[in-house]
Amino acid sequence: MFKLLYKYIGPYKKDFFIAAITIIIESLLELSCPYLMAEMLEKGITPIGTTYEIHTDVVVFLSVTMILCGILAFLCGVLFAKYVARFSKGVGYEIRTAEYAKLKNYSFHNLDSVSASSLLTRLTSDINIIADTVSVSFRPLFRAPVMLIATLILASITSPELSWVLFISIPLAGLSMYLIVIYVKPRFIKIQKIVDSMNRSTKESIVAIKTVKSYVKENYEEEKFKEINENSRKSANNAMGANALMMPIQELILYGTTVGLLYLGGYLALDDKYASLIINLSMFLTYLTQLLATTQMLANVMLNFNRAEASVTRVKEMLDVNSEIRDNPNSPLVVEDGNIEFKNVSFSYFNDKNYVLNDVSLKIKQGAFVGVVGQTGSSKTTLINLLLRFYDVSEGNILIGGHDIREYSIHELRKNISVSFQNPFLFNDTVLNNIKWGNKDATDEEVYEAAKIACAYDFITNDLDDGFNTMLSEGGTNLSGGQRQRVCLARAILMKPKILILDDSFSALDRITEAKVKENLKNNLKDITKIVISQKISTIKDSDQIIVLEKGFISSIGTHADLAINDPIYKDINEIQNEGL
Repeated sequence: MFKLLYKYIGPYKKDFFIAAITIIIESLLELSCPYLMAEMLEKGITPIGTTYEIHTDVVVFLSVTMILCGILAFLCGVLFAKYVARFSKGVGYEIRTAEYAKLKNYSFHNLDSVSASSLLTRLTSDINIIADTVSVSFRPLFRAPVMLIATLILASITSPELSWVLFISIPLAGLSMYLIVIYVKPRFIKIQKIVDSMNRSTKESIVAIKTVKSYVKENYEEEKFKEINENSRKSANNAMGANALMMPIQELILYGTTVGLLYLGGYLALDDKYASLIINLSMFLTYLTQLLATTQMLANVMLNFNRAEASVTRVKEMLDVNSEIRDNPNSPLVVEDGNIEFKNVSFSYFNDKNYVLNDVSLKIKQGAFVGVVGQTGSSKTTLINLLLRFYDVSEGNILIGGHDIREYSIHELRKNISVSFQNPFLFNDTVLNNIKWGNKDATDEEVYEAAKIACAYDFITNDLDDGFNTMLSEGGTNLSGGQRQRVCLARAILMKPKILILDDSFSALDRITEAKVKENLKNNLKDITKIVISQKISTIKDSDQIIVLEKGFISSIGTHADLAINDPIYKDINEIQNEGL
């Protein structure tokens, strides 16, 4: 945990050192009070026969000194609270920022290996646990060593006869804490994994609520959640049961130490040679009370550390992930045109020989309107994922503008390729801002033009109450499927890319609207290479060329007229879709 914190402490070193110094000073000031009290009893009040003589000057001086120590300790406590809060929350902010930045650079391989619910937990719950642990642990972590060292030094100086009791009990307390930590740590890691499962189950139930209700599966989902929740309860009981032993053990050891001190001090005081031990015993018991409170706080710290260590492990796992997609941020290359070439491209999702694309070679000229068709599982979308470098090819090369796409910076590559997906996502913002999300610097006139090309302008201005200023719900659920697709298409067009990819993004459009959109794309985006992936022959039949995929291989490339006669796969799809028309 400390290694992780050290990495992100940079901007908050000042807060860390001020908090550390103030708590150390506060602890030393508190420790001085019992010592001053013992001095007062020994030097301010001296026995004279059967009476006592009070040295007023000594008593007043030591009393004022103790009051000043108390005031200074209070001021140090106030400063400590301020700076430890800034430090703990600041470091949490830095770790969360680093995690989010790392997440944005994850490849799809990385995202495939970790569930969204787990990523969400690591960005929120795990970091909150770490920050809170730092906040509540800072005081005991600095106070306890000061208390222990100072107590042992003072004990050794003032009363070596009594100090050996402390030298036995303190190591016992430390050993017990260590053993419990070793036992409990893996159990807290298990708890955090169960939290991931709980988040995943809850998310699925909310996102798929229509499916759950339509299949009358409410009871099934409830039972599934109950099972996960029960596992969480049992795991928490197991971990916390062991953790709960820590404080009673510490109390047993320290209360045993108190009894030992009282017994030994009383026994030795019977000897006139050790009569002064009575005064030192009072100081010892005061220190022991403070030590007990500090140790109890330290036990709580260890409880929190057990849980935080599990969170730290998960956060480090996320930060240590290295994407296999290597960026070339300093590349001077710019995408000059939309010419595309695949050279003997093969690809496997698991870096083995189970290729989902096999020896694919093809050329697409700038400005062409290209269709990609194939049965489900033929790797149509994989072709596009490779073009965008969501994944890197296993073998072969992909060229855009005459250069291998790995020679471009990822930013340069992707800003010149825009995609409109079958299941588009819209943000909880206005229609205007959702479209401008593709190009924040676009003027309103450019937005309107993109919307007209996508056949979205009319329904936005006529059917939506506030037109382009209409607020959309998250995911755009207050629009129909066809409306969402057209808004997202407008967003893709507004990027003014060299290559425009439409991944089954006409699926929710009626034939008339689809025909208008395609005509607009051909007439208004002549210099942009347009790639349309579709299951429907009607969507791609008028393409300049059509690529037919079958189980990761290219079956044929040609026009609709050629393929409908010469390619058996295309011919079958065409005949089935046109049967009865």
